[in-house]
Amino acid sequence: MAVNYMENNITSEEKRFRECMTTGDDFTKIEIYRSAAAWYRKALLLKPGDEEAGGKLAKTGEKIKKENKAIYAIVAVALVATLLTVVLL
Repeated sequence: MAVNYMENNITSEEKRFRECMTTGDDFTKIEIYRSAAAWYRKALLLKPGDEEAGGKLAKTGEKIKKENKAIYAIVAVALVATLLTVVLL
């Protein structure tokens, strides 16, 4: 196994930051945006103001908003269908 000497020179805080970002990216790839956002927030705690982490958090926030709208629409349709079923019975 090759040793990456550049990696050996990073601080433990930088390593943890990178791990948080990688984990957030992994969750984003599989479209689990709430978990991705949590990892990007952890990264920002380690490096406040980091533009990459902040940008990725903002993008996942937009995806979560879209998910919420879809969930609300599904719930509304289910509610209307349930009410119609009760009224028509």
